[in-house]
Amino acid sequence: MRVDQNKFGISIRKYYFASTPRPNWQDFILPTAYMDSYSPQKPALFQKEYRHTLLTDLREDEDAIFQNFPKDTRNQIRRCEREQCFTLNLQTRLESFIPLYNAFANEKGLSLFSHKDAEAIGQQNYCIFSVDLHGEPVVCHLYLISVETGTVNLLISASTQMYNDDADMRRAMGFANRCLHWQGMRHFKAAGFHTYDWGGYVVETDDPSMRGINRFKKTFNGKLTPIYNYYSPAYAFIEHLRQMLRK
Repeated sequence: MRVDQNKFGISIRKYYFASTPRPNWQDFILPTAYMDSYSPQKPALFQKEYRHTLLTDLREDEDAIFQNFPKDTRNQIRRCEREQCFTLNLQTRLESFIPLYNAFANEKGLSLFSHKDAEAIGQQNYCIFSVDLHGEPVVCHLYLISVETGTVNLLISASTQMYNDDADMRRAMGFANRCLHWQGMRHFKAAGFHTYDWGGYVVETDDPSMRGINRFKKTFNGKLTPIYNYYSPAYAFIEHLRQMLRK
């Protein structure tokens, strides 16, 4: 999956989920990045960045995928489906997602998301799912999708801040979040995708927030997998400059 972006007036190209990065001569010269590659084979002259993610193999039988979840996770998904408090929405509009996510990001100290960010990704390269209450999303997932590699990547998961003081609703939304992941897996599997990437897993972190996110993702028993980012010399220079300006 290729995404073309512009930073500081400079055109940048990013390739996502490459099994084996194979840059052409332009990629060596231009600001180019291979993001979330599962291959440890670094292209010549590129810089390597290393981290981890969790993967769920969608090629398995649907029942086998579900039974691989811990019992508590399965029970919470079934309870959400049984109680039918929320409505599954697999065509959530960007206009509904952005205000929910930005309120969430403000609360968590994260970067905001705009229509320009969505345009930079490309409409064909993402989709948004949600569980809705009274016609409005309460939990949203924004996925990067790569038909070429059969991969979906959880780029953003966010929930509404409207019920922060309602313990029962927050608990129900936690069940709905698990249900949304499961229904997303079912949808992508039926569409021919074979890899559900949980969008990162921070190994040996002391950050309480990240540890909580890790615990949630682990409740689906995904496979811990190393992933790599590879940066051309020009891209590495721009990334270094960006980090310097943020300090």
